[in-house]
Amino acid sequence: MAGVIIPDEEERLLDVTVDEEDGPDVVPKPKRGRRIFTLPRNFVIQRERIMGVAGQHASIKLAVLIWLVLQNSVHTLLIRYSRARDVEHMFYSSVAVFFTEIIKAVICLYMVMTEELGFVGLLRGIKTQILDQPGDTLKVCIPAMLYIVQNNLFYIAASHLEAATFMIVSQLKIFATALFSVVMLNRQLARAQWLSLAVLFIGVSLVQLQTGKSSKEVVDDTQKPFYGFMAACIGCTISGFAGVFFEKILKGSAPVSIWMRNVQMGVFAIPASFVGTMIQDGASIAENGFLYGFDPVVWLTVFWYGVGGLSVAVCIKYADNIAKNFATSLAIILATMGSVYVFGFVPNMAFTFGAALVIFSIFLYSSSAVVLSLFYRQKVVSLA
Repeated sequence: MAGVIIPDEEERLLDVTVDEEDGPDVVPKPKRGRRIFTLPRNFVIQRERIMGVAGQHASIKLAVLIWLVLQNSVHTLLIRYSRARDVEHMFYSSVAVFFTEIIKAVICLYMVMTEELGFVGLLRGIKTQILDQPGDTLKVCIPAMLYIVQNNLFYIAASHLEAATFMIVSQLKIFATALFSVVMLNRQLARAQWLSLAVLFIGVSLVQLQTGKSSKEVVDDTQKPFYGFMAACIGCTISGFAGVFFEKILKGSAPVSIWMRNVQMGVFAIPASFVGTMIQDGASIAENGFLYGFDPVVWLTVFWYGVGGLSVAVCIKYADNIAKNFATSLAIILATMGSVYVFGFVPNMAFTFGAALVIFSIFLYSSSAVVLSLFYRQKVVSLA
């Protein structure tokens, strides 16, 4: 047997047992305030297994963090590049949104088929979750159509804003979501969170003051930063409202997998995006064709938009608030660096300071306790 000496105050946390063969596990010792605990021969600490599981979780979190950074930054650069490059034929953004919904629906149907173990299971799941529950399916109608409007607005914003500016302004989704949560869900925000929203608003305002000087990017009269800024703000407002409304109407609903929920949304999103395409660009499509201006860059942007959004939704459950904040912050930095290299973007002091405020506000809103602890000295209580 092995002896372990522990303090008296820790003794109450241990379960003392007596083994008939080895005798009592607790042997008194004359030394005051301490006892000797002897461990049985079959007592094994599975340190290697615990460390292996912890290492596996750490690897998953690291992979999720890297993917979130890449998805956010590359998506921003791709959508800006696809809209700002000098090409003979520019694609219709409404058509890109339509194909994004098609790609998302195909991926989600495949994942449902995988979960249901085959095509027959897929049909059974569609009948059970969609056709037999029309009320539950109708709940996602409004959010699905709102997200279509949001995606079209973000394409407009990316057409007129620098990639880095677009990404920072899009963080106003946090501001909109917080306000709608207070109004529609009666949530209470801490003072630090209200402060973070004010800091976020100030940071975005400073970023918008950036003149957007560029050496590589062709600047013409079609580039209207204020127009893009307003499109991004409206898109963020719609995104915040749609997210909170989606959460509100689904309270108490039967649990549905993320893939089937996206299939439900696709039932409304695909027809809505097609109608929006016809309304927005119908005349031009009739003249030039549905795939006018589509090339490998556009298809990559569409694919990344569809796959990226779904993968982020799946990865979120593996990332805590701090990891998501780091991912967003690093993505902003990478998007800025990419804008400098690809588009010749020259950030000024207002942009740099505003971006720093936005990054700080993201941490302050989601992890206010952690951030505030850095500014206050912890009171040390002696147990001696």
